[in-house]
Amino acid sequence: MEAPLLKKYHYTPLTPGTPTAIAQTTMSVQAFPLSHSAPYQSTAFLVNHQQQYLLYLGDTGADTIEHSDKLQLLWQAVAPLVKSQQLKAIFIEVSFPDEQPAKQLFGHLTPALLMQEMKTLGSLSGTDALKGLPVVITHIKPSGNNETAICRQLAQQNHLQLKLIFPEQGKALTF
Repeated sequence: MEAPLLKKYHYTPLTPGTPTAIAQTTMSVQAFPLSHSAPYQSTAFLVNHQQQYLLYLGDTGADTIEHSDKLQLLWQAVAPLVKSQQLKAIFIEVSFPDEQPAKQLFGHLTPALLMQEMKTLGSLSGTDALKGLPVVITHIKPSGNNETAICRQLAQQNHLQLKLIFPEQGKALTF
């Protein structure tokens, strides 16, 4: 493994599915592999602080598009935390509006695909447990009117009553 160039950070190898303590904190992190347009992979990180959890997903494609079970396995792992209301937020990408052809998603989500995945999570945790769960939308591709279209489409499809959050650079997130 190559050392970080700035010599300010260090790498800590993570074993997928195994919690790893974060040095000099009271937190731990658990890594889960994600599909990001074959043959590439990405990672989801489940951060734990005193039995309160946050889930951050890197780039990911929907299982149906990626012909994968990576998100299904992740949802199975976090469903008990959603059900017990210990999962405090999900950070997940929605890169393209629904009009983007599936063959041009390149391992990313659309509003419809995100909601399909949230329904899968709800089927495992109970849909009532998802109501009001903060879902922070990340990695919107900055082209055309993507942001406006994605915000509108997510709002229209939010039958699970998720608390959709669209972060703005320089502004603190509140849940």
